[in-house]
Amino acid sequence: MSELVLNRAAYINNLTKICAKAGGKDRVILVLKDNAYGHGATIVGREAANYGIKFCAVKNETEARELEPFFEHILVLSHIPDGGESERFIYAVNNLSLIAKFKKGARVHIAVDTLMHRNGVAVGEARAACEAALAHGLQICGAFTHFRSAEELSSDYFVQRRNFDTAKAVVREICGEKDLVFHSHNSAATERFGELADECVRVGIAAYGYAQFDESLGLKRVASLWAHKVSDRVLKKGQCAGYGAKFCASDDMRVAIYDLGYGDGLLRYAGDGELRTAGGQRLLGKMSMDSFCCEDAGEKICVFDDARVWAKFFGTISYDVLTKLSSSINRRWD
Repeated sequence: MSELVLNRAAYINNLTKICAKAGGKDRVILVLKDNAYGHGATIVGREAANYGIKFCAVKNETEARELEPFFEHILVLSHIPDGGESERFIYAVNNLSLIAKFKKGARVHIAVDTLMHRNGVAVGEARAACEAALAHGLQICGAFTHFRSAEELSSDYFVQRRNFDTAKAVVREICGEKDLVFHSHNSAATERFGELADECVRVGIAAYGYAQFDESLGLKRVASLWAHKVSDRVLKKGQCAGYGAKFCASDDMRVAIYDLGYGDGLLRYAGDGELRTAGGQRLLGKMSMDSFCCEDAGEKICVFDDARVWAKFFGTISYDVLTKLSSSINRRWD
């Protein structure tokens, strides 16, 4: 059976480096949305909680309930209010007009749009959002924003920091100096900043070893994807493999079929260009739904141990490669 093998030592290394940069475990919000960027939310979430991380962020309530046994605080980032919010979770306020739809008493973080123009209230709406939330009986526990290009050497990062400072001052003025949690630094910004000041970091893909700005944290990749042999054969000279006869052998060669395909979330190789496994074996012909063909490498094969290789081949990003991996693929620690 195909599997995603996770390196525990690498994961602990990454958490340790991130916590040191942030100033402690209590200043890290670990993003575990989309099945922990494909790594397996339950398995890596439990390990992070055992390490001492107490706060995580997820996409929706379904993900929050999955991780509820492990974390003291869970922020639901993409919540659409429906009046049924749980007192166990914290919810992002992403739109001023939806505040009245939250259940009274719900705990919230105000999302502030500082330049990205995706979710959140405008900086100029921060006061109105806080006042509306309090008038509706919500508990404001903090505020956050998201950098649109912290991994790039541009002025955007500094503009957004300044805008968020303005919004934080408003939140403090209206809510008082209670234990408010502010967070803006994603993975790239966490690598980039010199001084964190009064904020927590909110890191996702860096925890799994993928640096976004520079290599200053010394991160190690956590996951490697493995496939197992279904069958093998000698492909005779002139014989073609797979759909559309895309690959034809120029000489006799031993090939094997392995148990991963685009149905398992792999980006579909159409037989064009040279795509190789982590061990250097060429993929041969078009990938099938449940399998691919390549040069025989034995009973199991490491498909990739660095998602950036496949991302570069397909013209996408490592997030895309990893988050598409099916939840049916077994995840385990090595």
